[in-house]
Amino acid sequence: MTDRDKDPAPEKTRNSALTIERIVAAAEEEFGTHGLDGAKIDDIARTAGISKQLIYHYFNGKDDLYSEMLSNIAERNYLRLGSIEYAVLSPTEGLRAFFECLFDIFRDNPFASTLTIDQGLHLGAQVRYSRHVERTREIFRNKLEELVVRGQQDGSLNPGLTPESVHFLAVVMVSGCVSLRTMFLRYTGEAGEADDYSALRAEYTEFFTRAVRA
Repeated sequence: MTDRDKDPAPEKTRNSALTIERIVAAAEEEFGTHGLDGAKIDDIARTAGISKQLIYHYFNGKDDLYSEMLSNIAERNYLRLGSIEYAVLSPTEGLRAFFECLFDIFRDNPFASTLTIDQGLHLGAQVRYSRHVERTREIFRNKLEELVVRGQQDGSLNPGLTPESVHFLAVVMVSGCVSLRTMFLRYTGEAGEADDYSALRAEYTEFFTRAVRA
């Protein structure tokens, strides 16, 4: 078989996937820095090293790209949170591991907190999960639900908890803590350690685990 006989479709698909990946990565930086309202498609194109027209070839405007970026982030986060071996941990240990992992996710992504706050300002209007993101989300949710139910049955966790309330409470705490860490450290007189997350992580993890106990 000659090169001319080969099907060009797989190569075209790979190139499209790589281009979309570059666009979404550039969008995460732009939206994370300026928010949905302040972000510009021109700047996203410039960061991605492509034309603005190519972005519109793959996405129906800024909102559509923003939604795709959120789905991309959500899938990464759900995969990471779902990889914890909750079944071998006690309920309180499992929730501690969950909170620490969530804290590390926000620590590792400099735009996680600002994007969370930005979506709060837009009432989550751009959150539109795809089927594969929903599957990843469901796997994580089921693991978290099993952990919560197990803790309620053995009396270690608050009987009013749900997987959704645990997740939402943790996201609100972590996003606020990480985004306001410099102000918090100045308030506590530790401004010189603004880039050290370890103390905040330990303190807020303990606060969270105390909050969900029975």
